[in-house]
Amino acid sequence: MPLAENDTVSTLGDRGQRMWLYPLRVAGRFVKARTAVAYVLITLLLIAPWIDVLGHPAMHFDIPHRRFYFWGLTLFATDANYLMFLFGGFIFGIFFFTALLGRVWCGWACPQTVFLESVIRPIEQLIEGQPSQRKKLDAAPWTAGKVFKKVLKFTAFLVVSGAIATTFTAYFLGRDGVFEAQADPFSHPVGTTIFIAMTAVLMFDFGWFREQTCIVACPYGRFQSVLMDADSLTIAYDAGRGEPRGKPSDKDAGDCIDCKKCVVVCPTGIDIRKGIQMECVNCTACLDACDSIMDKLGRERGLIRYTSLNALEGRKLRLLRPRVIAYGLALVAIAVGFTTAVTMREPVEIAVTRMTNAPFVVLPDGRVQNMMTLRISNKTAEPRTFSVAVVDPPRGEAISPVETLVVQPGQVGKFPLLLIRDNPNAASSTFTLKIEDDHGFAQEVGTPFLSTEPDGKDAT
Repeated sequence: MPLAENDTVSTLGDRGQRMWLYPLRVAGRFVKARTAVAYVLITLLLIAPWIDVLGHPAMHFDIPHRRFYFWGLTLFATDANYLMFLFGGFIFGIFFFTALLGRVWCGWACPQTVFLESVIRPIEQLIEGQPSQRKKLDAAPWTAGKVFKKVLKFTAFLVVSGAIATTFTAYFLGRDGVFEAQADPFSHPVGTTIFIAMTAVLMFDFGWFREQTCIVACPYGRFQSVLMDADSLTIAYDAGRGEPRGKPSDKDAGDCIDCKKCVVVCPTGIDIRKGIQMECVNCTACLDACDSIMDKLGRERGLIRYTSLNALEGRKLRLLRPRVIAYGLALVAIAVGFTTAVTMREPVEIAVTRMTNAPFVVLPDGRVQNMMTLRISNKTAEPRTFSVAVVDPPRGEAISPVETLVVQPGQVGKFPLLLIRDNPNAASSTFTLKIEDDHGFAQEVGTPFLSTEPDGKDAT
Protein backbone atom coordinates (compact mmCIF):
# COMPACT_ATOMS: atom_id res chain seq x y z
CA MET A 1 0.00 0.00 0.00
CA PRO A 2 1.54 3.33 -1.00
CA LEU A 3 2.46 5.85 1.64
CA ALA A 4 0.40 8.98 2.15
CA GLU A 5 1.68 12.28 0.83
CA ASN A 6 4.74 13.27 2.85
CA ASP A 7 8.12 14.91 2.51
CA THR A 8 10.00 11.77 1.54
CA VAL A 9 12.09 12.20 -1.60
CA SER A 10 11.25 10.02 -4.57
CA THR A 11 14.56 8.14 -4.28
CA LEU A 12 13.15 6.36 -1.22
CA GLY A 13 10.55 3.64 -1.75
CA ASP A 14 7.71 2.58 0.52
CA ARG A 15 9.90 -0.07 2.14
CA GLY A 16 12.94 2.19 2.38
CA GLN A 17 14.60 0.79 -0.73
CA ARG A 18 16.55 2.85 -3.26
CA MET A 19 14.35 4.08 -6.12
CA TRP A 20 16.20 4.78 -9.35
CA LEU A 21 15.71 8.24 -10.85
CA TYR A 22 15.25 8.95 -14.54
CA PRO A 23 15.34 12.77 -14.66
CA LEU A 24 14.24 14.40 -17.89
CA ARG A 25 16.84 16.70 -19.41
CA VAL A 26 15.46 20.15 -20.10
CA ALA A 27 16.86 22.99 -22.19
CA GLY A 28 16.49 26.56 -21.01
CA ARG A 29 18.43 29.77 -20.41
CA PHE A 30 19.67 28.82 -16.96
CA VAL A 31 20.54 25.22 -17.80
CA LYS A 32 22.41 26.39 -20.90
CA ALA A 33 24.34 28.96 -18.88
CA ARG A 34 25.09 26.40 -16.17
CA THR A 35 26.27 23.89 -18.79
CA ALA A 36 28.57 26.50 -20.36
CA VAL A 37 30.07 27.23 -16.94
CA ALA A 38 30.47 23.49 -16.36
CA TYR A 39 32.42 22.99 -19.59
CA VAL A 40 34.72 25.91 -18.72
CA LEU A 41 35.40 24.39 -15.30
CA ILE A 42 35.97 20.93 -16.78
CA THR A 43 38.40 22.37 -19.32
CA LEU A 44 40.37 24.23 -16.65
CA LEU A 45 40.45 21.14 -14.43
CA LEU A 46 41.60 18.78 -17.18
CA ILE A 47 44.24 20.98 -18.85
CA ALA A 48 45.95 22.41 -15.75
CA PRO A 49 48.55 19.62 -15.29
CA TRP A 50 49.16 19.20 -19.02
CA ILE A 51 50.05 22.74 -20.11
CA ASP A 52 53.08 24.82 -19.14
CA VAL A 53 53.05 28.33 -17.69
CA LEU A 54 56.47 29.97 -17.31
CA GLY A 55 58.24 26.67 -17.81
CA HIS A 56 56.25 24.59 -15.31
CA PRO A 57 52.88 22.81 -15.34
CA ALA A 58 50.04 25.24 -14.73
CA MET A 59 49.19 23.28 -11.57
CA HIS A 60 51.44 20.72 -9.94
CA PHE A 61 51.70 19.65 -6.29
CA ASP A 62 55.34 18.51 -6.36
CA ILE A 63 55.43 16.89 -2.92
CA PRO A 64 58.87 15.17 -3.21
CA HIS A 65 60.51 18.51 -4.02
CA ARG A 66 58.09 20.43 -1.76
CA ARG A 67 56.91 22.83 -4.40
CA PHE A 68 53.49 23.97 -5.66
CA TYR A 69 53.07 25.45 -9.11
CA PHE A 70 49.92 27.49 -9.62
CA TRP A 71 49.43 29.19 -13.00
CA GLY A 72 52.87 30.80 -13.07
CA LEU A 73 53.27 31.21 -9.31
CA THR A 74 55.80 28.90 -7.62
CA LEU A 75 55.41 28.30 -3.90
CA PHE A 76 58.05 26.53 -1.81
CA ALA A 77 57.76 24.66 1.46
CA THR A 78 58.91 27.81 3.23
CA ASP A 79 55.88 29.61 1.77
CA ALA A 80 53.51 27.63 3.99
CA ASN A 81 52.24 30.92 5.43
CA TYR A 82 50.30 31.37 2.20
CA LEU A 83 48.09 28.47 3.30
CA MET A 84 46.57 30.90 5.79
CA PHE A 85 45.24 32.94 2.89
CA LEU A 86 44.08 29.79 1.08
CA PHE A 87 42.09 28.45 4.02
CA GLY A 88 40.77 31.89 4.92
CA GLY A 89 39.63 32.51 1.36
CA PHE A 90 37.98 29.09 1.23
CA ILE A 91 36.06 29.58 4.48
CA PHE A 92 34.95 33.15 3.86
CA GLY A 93 34.21 32.33 0.22
CA ILE A 94 31.73 29.68 1.39
CA PHE A 95 30.22 32.10 3.90
CA PHE A 96 29.93 34.95 1.39
CA PHE A 97 28.56 33.13 -1.64
CA THR A 98 26.17 30.98 0.39
CA ALA A 99 24.78 33.96 2.31
CA LEU A 100 24.38 35.89 -0.94
CA LEU A 101 23.53 33.27 -3.58
CA GLY A 102 22.50 30.22 -1.56
CA ARG A 103 23.69 26.88 -2.92
CA VAL A 104 25.28 28.31 -6.04
CA TRP A 105 28.30 26.06 -5.46
CA CYS A 106 26.17 22.90 -5.55
CA GLY A 107 24.31 23.78 -8.72
CA TRP A 108 27.01 25.53 -10.72
CA ALA A 109 30.49 24.48 -9.60
CA CYS A 110 30.47 21.27 -7.55
CA PRO A 111 32.37 18.54 -9.46
CA GLN A 112 29.58 16.08 -8.67
CA THR A 113 26.95 18.22 -10.39
CA VAL A 114 29.28 19.41 -13.14
CA PHE A 115 30.31 15.95 -14.32
CA LEU A 116 27.04 14.15 -13.62
CA GLU A 117 24.75 16.64 -15.32
CA SER A 118 27.02 17.86 -18.12
CA VAL A 119 28.89 14.67 -19.05
CA ILE A 120 27.45 11.46 -17.57
CA ARG A 121 23.73 11.98 -18.15
CA PRO A 122 24.22 13.20 -21.75
CA ILE A 123 26.27 10.05 -22.46
CA GLU A 124 23.57 7.92 -20.90
CA GLN A 125 20.84 9.60 -22.92
CA LEU A 126 22.86 9.25 -26.13
CA ILE A 127 23.25 5.48 -25.62
CA GLU A 128 20.02 4.46 -23.87
CA GLY A 129 17.57 7.16 -24.96
CA GLN A 130 15.07 9.31 -23.11
CA PRO A 131 14.03 8.61 -19.47
CA SER A 132 11.05 6.49 -20.46
CA GLN A 133 13.27 4.41 -22.76
CA ARG A 134 15.91 3.97 -20.06
CA LYS A 135 13.32 2.93 -17.50
CA LYS A 136 11.85 0.42 -19.93
CA LEU A 137 15.33 -0.91 -20.76
CA ASP A 138 16.22 -1.43 -17.10
CA ALA A 139 12.98 -3.32 -16.48
CA ALA A 140 13.37 -5.49 -19.59
CA PRO A 141 14.97 -8.96 -19.50
CA TRP A 142 18.61 -9.27 -20.46
CA THR A 143 19.05 -9.54 -24.20
CA ALA A 144 21.98 -9.06 -26.54
CA GLY A 145 20.80 -5.51 -27.27
CA LYS A 146 20.53 -4.63 -23.58
CA VAL A 147 23.94 -6.13 -22.82
CA PHE A 148 25.48 -4.17 -25.69
CA LYS A 149 24.02 -0.86 -24.50
CA LYS A 150 25.01 -1.45 -20.89
CA VAL A 151 28.55 -2.46 -21.81
CA LEU A 152 28.87 0.54 -24.12
CA LYS A 153 27.56 2.92 -21.47
CA PHE A 154 29.78 1.66 -18.67
CA THR A 155 32.77 1.61 -21.00
CA ALA A 156 32.13 5.29 -21.69
CA PHE A 157 31.82 5.91 -17.94
CA LEU A 158 35.13 4.09 -17.43
CA VAL A 159 36.84 6.29 -20.02
CA VAL A 160 35.55 9.44 -18.31
CA SER A 161 36.48 8.14 -14.85
CA GLY A 162 39.93 7.13 -16.06
CA ALA A 163 40.52 10.51 -17.67
CA ILE A 164 39.57 12.35 -14.47
CA ALA A 165 41.68 10.00 -12.32
CA THR A 166 44.65 10.34 -14.69
CA THR A 167 44.46 14.12 -14.54
CA PHE A 168 44.04 14.09 -10.76
CA THR A 169 47.12 11.89 -10.42
CA ALA A 170 49.04 14.18 -12.78
CA TYR A 171 48.48 17.04 -10.34
CA PHE A 172 50.84 15.20 -7.97
CA LEU A 173 53.06 13.00 -10.15
CA GLY A 174 53.37 15.41 -13.05
CA ARG A 175 53.05 14.47 -16.71
CA ASP A 176 56.15 12.32 -16.86
CA GLY A 177 55.25 10.54 -13.65
CA VAL A 178 51.79 9.65 -14.91
CA PHE A 179 53.13 8.28 -18.19
CA GLU A 180 55.75 6.25 -16.33
CA ALA A 181 53.14 4.90 -13.91
CA GLN A 182 50.83 3.85 -16.73
CA ALA A 183 53.68 2.17 -18.63
CA ASP A 184 55.01 0.52 -15.46
CA PRO A 185 52.51 0.60 -12.55
CA PHE A 186 55.21 -0.46 -10.07
CA SER A 187 57.39 2.56 -10.88
CA HIS A 188 55.02 4.80 -8.89
CA PRO A 189 53.05 2.48 -6.58
CA VAL A 190 51.39 5.30 -4.61
CA GLY A 191 50.31 7.14 -7.75
CA THR A 192 49.08 3.91 -9.33
CA THR A 193 47.06 3.09 -6.20
CA ILE A 194 45.50 6.56 -6.18
CA PHE A 195 44.64 6.27 -9.88
CA ILE A 196 42.96 2.87 -9.46
CA ALA A 197 41.12 3.89 -6.29
CA MET A 198 39.83 7.14 -7.78
CA THR A 199 38.73 5.45 -10.99
CA ALA A 200 36.81 2.88 -8.94
CA VAL A 201 35.17 5.55 -6.76
CA LEU A 202 34.12 7.58 -9.81
CA MET A 203 32.72 4.50 -11.53
CA PHE A 204 30.71 3.71 -8.39
CA ASP A 205 29.45 7.28 -8.22
CA PHE A 206 28.61 7.71 -11.91
CA GLY A 207 27.23 4.23 -12.35
CA TRP A 208 25.18 3.79 -9.21
CA PHE A 209 25.46 6.22 -6.28
CA ARG A 210 24.76 9.43 -8.22
CA GLU A 211 22.29 11.75 -6.45
CA GLN A 212 22.85 9.87 -3.18
CA THR A 213 26.16 11.74 -2.96
CA CYS A 214 24.21 14.99 -2.54
CA ILE A 215 21.38 13.55 -0.47
CA VAL A 216 23.28 11.19 1.84
CA ALA A 217 27.04 11.76 1.76
CA CYS A 218 27.66 15.49 1.25
CA PRO A 219 27.45 17.55 4.47
CA TYR A 220 27.03 20.90 2.73
CA GLY A 221 23.25 20.64 2.43
CA ARG A 222 23.08 20.29 6.20
CA PHE A 223 25.14 23.45 6.67
CA GLN A 224 22.87 25.64 4.57
CA SER A 225 20.41 26.29 7.40
CA VAL A 226 23.28 27.93 9.30
CA LEU A 227 24.93 29.72 6.38
CA MET A 228 21.75 31.00 4.71
CA ASP A 229 19.10 33.39 6.00
CA ALA A 230 15.69 34.56 4.82
CA ASP A 231 17.30 37.00 2.37
CA SER A 232 19.66 34.51 0.69
CA LEU A 233 18.89 33.82 -2.95
CA THR A 234 17.55 30.36 -3.68
CA ILE A 235 15.31 28.62 -6.17
CA ALA A 236 11.78 28.56 -4.80
CA TYR A 237 8.17 28.02 -5.85
CA ASP A 238 5.80 31.00 -5.51
CA ALA A 239 2.91 29.29 -3.72
CA GLY A 240 0.97 32.54 -3.48
CA ARG A 241 0.82 32.74 -7.25
CA GLY A 242 0.62 29.05 -8.04
CA GLU A 243 -1.98 27.79 -5.55
CA PRO A 244 -4.54 26.38 -5.69
CA ARG A 245 -3.44 24.15 -8.54
CA GLY A 246 -5.85 23.45 -11.34
CA LYS A 247 -6.39 23.06 -15.04
CA PRO A 248 -5.50 25.95 -17.36
CA SER A 249 -9.22 26.52 -18.02
CA ASP A 250 -10.00 26.86 -14.30
CA LYS A 251 -10.32 30.58 -13.62
CA ASP A 252 -10.24 30.09 -9.86
CA ALA A 253 -6.98 28.14 -9.92
CA GLY A 254 -3.47 29.52 -9.60
CA ASP A 255 -0.82 29.44 -12.29
CA CYS A 256 0.42 25.94 -11.37
CA ILE A 257 -1.40 23.35 -13.49
CA ASP A 258 0.18 20.45 -11.59
CA CYS A 259 1.97 19.16 -14.69
CA LYS A 260 4.78 17.86 -12.44
CA LYS A 261 7.43 18.76 -15.01
CA CYS A 262 9.41 20.43 -12.23
CA VAL A 263 9.47 17.04 -10.48
CA VAL A 264 10.43 14.86 -13.44
CA VAL A 265 13.43 17.05 -14.31
CA CYS A 266 14.82 17.18 -10.76
CA PRO A 267 18.11 15.22 -10.49
CA THR A 268 17.58 14.61 -6.76
CA GLY A 269 13.91 13.65 -7.01
CA ILE A 270 12.30 16.40 -4.94
CA ASP A 271 9.13 18.42 -5.47
CA ILE A 272 10.19 22.07 -5.29
CA ARG A 273 6.57 23.01 -4.59
CA LYS A 274 6.92 21.60 -1.07
CA GLY A 275 9.29 24.43 -0.18
CA ILE A 276 13.04 24.79 0.24
CA GLN A 277 14.57 21.39 0.96
CA MET A 278 18.00 20.12 1.94
CA GLU A 279 18.08 17.87 -1.14
CA CYS A 280 17.71 20.78 -3.58
CA VAL A 281 21.07 21.59 -5.23
CA ASN A 282 19.81 24.69 -7.10
CA CYS A 283 20.58 23.16 -10.50
CA THR A 284 17.88 25.39 -12.17
CA ALA A 285 16.30 22.46 -14.06
CA CYS A 286 12.89 23.00 -12.41
CA LEU A 287 13.11 26.73 -13.11
CA ASP A 288 13.60 26.26 -16.85
CA ALA A 289 11.00 23.47 -16.96
CA CYS A 290 8.36 25.66 -15.33
CA ASP A 291 9.22 28.64 -17.53
CA SER A 292 8.70 26.46 -20.62
CA ILE A 293 5.20 25.56 -19.41
CA MET A 294 4.39 29.20 -18.60
CA ASP A 295 5.51 30.16 -22.12
CA LYS A 296 3.14 27.59 -23.64
CA LEU A 297 0.26 28.89 -21.52
CA GLY A 298 1.05 32.52 -22.27
CA ARG A 299 1.62 33.28 -18.61
CA GLU A 300 4.38 35.24 -16.92
CA ARG A 301 7.58 33.38 -16.18
CA GLY A 302 8.90 33.06 -12.67
CA LEU A 303 6.44 30.76 -10.91
CA ILE A 304 9.64 28.98 -9.91
CA ARG A 305 12.52 31.46 -9.78
CA TYR A 306 15.59 32.73 -8.03
CA THR A 307 14.27 34.63 -5.03
CA SER A 308 14.39 34.70 -1.24
CA LEU A 309 12.00 33.65 1.50
CA ASN A 310 11.40 37.27 2.48
CA ALA A 311 10.72 38.25 -1.14
CA LEU A 312 8.19 35.41 -1.48
CA GLU A 313 6.35 36.85 1.51
CA GLY A 314 6.13 40.27 -0.14
CA ARG A 315 9.12 41.93 1.47
CA LYS A 316 11.86 43.74 -0.43
CA LEU A 317 14.67 41.61 -1.83
CA ARG A 318 17.79 42.56 0.15
CA LEU A 319 21.04 41.30 -1.33
CA LEU A 320 23.44 43.60 0.53
CA ARG A 321 23.06 42.89 4.24
CA PRO A 322 25.44 43.33 7.20
CA ARG A 323 26.58 39.69 7.17
CA VAL A 324 27.10 39.70 3.40
CA ILE A 325 29.06 42.95 3.58
CA ALA A 326 31.17 41.60 6.46
CA TYR A 327 31.94 38.35 4.63
CA GLY A 328 32.67 40.26 1.43
CA LEU A 329 35.06 42.66 3.16
CA ALA A 330 36.85 39.73 4.80
CA LEU A 331 37.16 38.01 1.42
CA VAL A 332 38.52 41.19 -0.20
CA ALA A 333 40.97 41.66 2.65
CA ILE A 334 42.25 38.11 2.21
CA ALA A 335 42.60 38.58 -1.54
CA VAL A 336 44.45 41.89 -1.08
CA GLY A 337 46.66 40.36 1.62
CA PHE A 338 47.55 37.40 -0.57
CA THR A 339 48.26 39.58 -3.60
CA THR A 340 50.39 41.94 -1.52
CA ALA A 341 52.31 39.08 0.10
CA VAL A 342 53.04 37.44 -3.26
CA THR A 343 54.01 40.75 -4.88
CA MET A 344 56.31 41.82 -2.06
CA ARG A 345 57.96 38.49 -1.33
CA GLU A 346 61.68 38.30 -1.94
CA PRO A 347 62.63 36.70 -5.26
CA VAL A 348 65.36 34.75 -3.49
CA GLU A 349 65.39 33.04 -0.11
CA ILE A 350 68.70 32.44 1.69
CA ALA A 351 69.49 30.11 4.58
CA VAL A 352 72.84 29.08 6.04
CA THR A 353 72.75 25.89 8.11
CA ARG A 354 75.36 23.74 9.77
CA MET A 355 76.33 20.41 8.26
CA THR A 356 75.26 17.39 10.26
CA ASN A 357 77.90 16.10 12.74
CA ALA A 358 80.35 18.80 11.70
CA PRO A 359 80.63 21.44 14.50
CA PHE A 360 84.07 22.86 13.75
CA VAL A 361 87.64 21.97 12.76
CA VAL A 362 90.85 23.54 14.11
CA LEU A 363 93.23 24.03 11.20
CA PRO A 364 97.04 23.53 11.54
CA ASP A 365 97.61 27.29 11.57
CA GLY A 366 95.25 27.71 14.54
CA ARG A 367 92.32 29.09 12.62
CA VAL A 368 88.86 27.54 13.10
CA GLN A 369 86.72 26.27 10.29
CA ASN A 370 82.94 25.70 10.33
CA MET A 371 81.36 23.53 7.65
CA MET A 372 78.02 24.96 6.52
CA THR A 373 75.43 24.52 3.78
CA LEU A 374 74.25 27.55 1.81
CA ARG A 375 70.66 27.02 0.72
CA ILE A 376 69.38 29.35 -2.02
CA SER A 377 65.78 29.25 -3.27
CA ASN A 378 65.32 30.94 -6.63
CA LYS A 379 61.65 31.91 -6.81
CA THR A 380 61.96 33.73 -10.13
CA ALA A 381 61.56 32.60 -13.72
CA GLU A 382 65.21 33.05 -14.75
CA PRO A 383 68.51 31.43 -13.66
CA ARG A 384 70.64 33.42 -11.21
CA THR A 385 74.34 33.34 -10.38
CA PHE A 386 75.31 34.15 -6.78
CA SER A 387 78.42 35.28 -4.96
CA VAL A 388 79.29 35.22 -1.25
CA ALA A 389 81.27 37.86 0.65
CA VAL A 390 82.13 38.12 4.36
CA VAL A 391 80.91 41.26 6.12
CA ASP A 392 81.97 40.29 9.65
CA PRO A 393 84.46 39.33 11.08
CA PRO A 394 86.82 41.56 9.07
CA ARG A 395 89.38 38.82 8.41
CA GLY A 396 86.92 35.97 8.00
CA GLU A 397 86.77 33.84 4.91
CA ALA A 398 83.91 32.10 3.11
CA ILE A 399 85.03 29.42 0.64
CA SER A 400 82.88 27.11 -1.46
CA PRO A 401 84.30 24.19 -3.46
CA VAL A 402 81.62 24.93 -6.05
CA GLU A 403 83.16 27.35 -8.52
CA THR A 404 79.92 28.95 -9.75
CA LEU A 405 76.82 29.21 -7.58
CA VAL A 406 74.07 29.00 -10.18
CA VAL A 407 70.44 28.27 -9.25
CA GLN A 408 67.92 27.52 -11.98
CA PRO A 409 64.44 29.13 -11.94
CA GLY A 410 62.07 27.61 -9.43
CA GLN A 411 64.85 25.48 -7.97
CA VAL A 412 66.63 25.23 -4.64
CA GLY A 413 70.42 25.17 -4.71
CA LYS A 414 72.42 23.65 -1.84
CA PHE A 415 76.14 24.47 -1.77
CA PRO A 416 78.83 23.47 0.75
CA LEU A 417 80.38 26.51 2.41
CA LEU A 418 83.48 26.71 4.63
CA LEU A 419 83.62 29.60 7.11
CA ILE A 420 87.11 30.34 8.50
CA ARG A 421 88.23 32.89 11.10
CA ASP A 422 91.68 33.48 12.55
CA ASN A 423 90.58 34.73 15.95
CA PRO A 424 88.00 32.27 17.27
CA ASN A 425 87.88 33.87 20.74
CA ALA A 426 86.92 37.32 19.52
CA ALA A 427 83.89 38.98 21.05
CA SER A 428 81.76 38.29 17.98
CA SER A 429 80.59 34.67 17.60
CA THR A 430 78.53 35.31 14.47
CA PHE A 431 79.51 35.24 10.84
CA THR A 432 77.73 37.81 8.69
CA LEU A 433 77.64 37.04 4.99
CA LYS A 434 76.46 39.12 2.06
CA ILE A 435 74.80 37.13 -0.72
CA GLU A 436 74.46 38.86 -4.10
CA ASP A 437 73.32 37.75 -7.55
CA ASP A 438 73.62 39.02 -11.10
CA HIS A 439 70.10 40.55 -11.03
CA GLY A 440 70.66 43.11 -8.30
CA PHE A 441 69.55 41.01 -5.34
CA ALA A 442 71.61 41.42 -2.15
CA GLN A 443 70.99 40.20 1.37
CA GLU A 444 73.04 39.91 4.56
CA VAL A 445 72.69 36.68 6.54
CA GLY A 446 74.05 35.96 9.98
CA THR A 447 74.96 32.53 11.28
CA PRO A 448 76.48 31.36 14.61
CA PHE A 449 80.13 30.36 14.52
CA LEU A 450 81.44 27.53 16.70
CA SER A 451 85.01 27.66 18.04
CA THR A 452 87.20 26.65 21.04
CA GLU A 453 88.33 28.49 24.12
CA PRO A 454 91.98 28.43 25.18
CA ASP A 455 91.36 25.70 27.79
CA GLY A 456 90.01 23.44 25.05
CA LYS A 457 86.35 23.76 25.92
CA ASP A 458 83.80 24.37 23.19
CA ALA A 459 82.53 27.91 22.87
CA THR A 460 80.07 29.70 20.71
